[in-house]
Amino acid sequence: MVPVFPLGVAAFAVGGVVAGTQGGPLPGTSVTADQPVVERLYRDGDRIVGSPMLDLQAAERACPGGHQVRRQETREDGSKVYLTWTLRCR
Repeated sequence: MVPVFPLGVAAFAVGGVVAGTQGGPLPGTSVTADQPVVERLYRDGDRIVGSPMLDLQAAERACPGGHQVRRQETREDGSKVYLTWTLRCR
């Protein structure tokens, strides 16, 4: 007889990974596996509209047990420039 439990665990794990790529729990965050990305609007056209610092509250929500910044990048969307931080949760 084949146990049902491992199949259920595998289905849950695959569902969790797929759901993780759909977007984070809060605006400005997205989650892919164990590396959430925190994003902040920095420049809109010629105006600087945000701080270049990581939003620690968003990082704490994304990684409640603590985080480490793995990568910092910029992303452009038309005239808007976003700063993005890829985190590693502990």
